[in-house]
Amino acid sequence: MKSFSQIRTELNEAKFKLPSGSKLLKKDTAKVGSSKVDVHFVQNKKNKVDIYLDGMLFGEDPYKDLKSAEKEFKDMKNLMMSMGEEITLEDIRNEINS
Repeated sequence: MKSFSQIRTELNEAKFKLPSGSKLLKKDTAKVGSSKVDVHFVQNKKNKVDIYLDGMLFGEDPYKDLKSAEKEFKDMKNLMMSMGEEITLEDIRNEINS
């Protein structure tokens, strides 16, 4: 019999589908504001790295490698935490993609 955490992991993996020709490099969970989001670092067809938050693309320009993508995400997360306001994931997506 599978444990609860194994079932949860399988369901989360099934929820996020990689774009065709892409490869999952790293998966993580991060706390943004008061909610937790699934973060996927994905290598696209051009060997660049995209970041997906809860299945949606984070930003428009891909990063050159995993290390720079992780650094950028960490910087963005620290910036949001330092603002001290209640920020939703939707606010962040709107700001980045506008």
